[in-house]
Amino acid sequence: MKKNFIYALVLAAVFVGCGDSAKEAATATTEKAKEATSSVVESTKEAAHSATEKAAEAVKEGKNVVEAAKEAATETATKAVEATKETASNAVEATKEAASNAVEATKEAAGKVAEKATAAATGAVTAAKEAVAGADGAAIYKKCSACHGAKAEKKALGASQVIGGWDAAKVEEALKGYKAGTYGGPMKGVMKGQVASMSDADIKAVAEYISTLK
Repeated sequence: MKKNFIYALVLAAVFVGCGDSAKEAATATTEKAKEATSSVVESTKEAAHSATEKAAEAVKEGKNVVEAAKEAATETATKAVEATKETASNAVEATKEAASNAVEATKEAAGKVAEKATAAATGAVTAAKEAVAGADGAAIYKKCSACHGAKAEKKALGASQVIGGWDAAKVEEALKGYKAGTYGGPMKGVMKGQVASMSDADIKAVAEYISTLK
């Protein structure tokens, strides 16, 4: 349960991190697109202003106004086309850069998740080992020895099986079954109460101890 909860937190953190990176990349692209559009507008304004000035100069100098207007219009159109090309090029570069940043951010976030997940798994395994190591099987068995005997050589209350000689896995399975209420014959009710307060670490420790009794 604890390990699953840790994984859930880690994954949630990752998804949030990836979402933020994508939003930042999209925002950067939008800002660059706005700047590029603004540049086109300014370039067009400047070209139009220049054309107007040239037309005015042509009138003052007595030149053909129509020809001056055509020349000015051509110049304006040329500058507008050049500005549009430049803007399109900038937009493409901005999009490529944003996409690259998003990919890098996702890779970095995924790497952090892997590291945290590994650390969480390692921590859970270590905690489990420490819990088992901290449980004293011999001390736990003392309350069992009154019925089962010091060497587990007796039938508890004359009704149980002799557990001396059982391997640790068999003892552990039996104790967990008693605790869950899914195992046992005539001793089922009695044993359920005996193991109710025992943790998995306690059960494993006492099972390993019983397996050593000869």
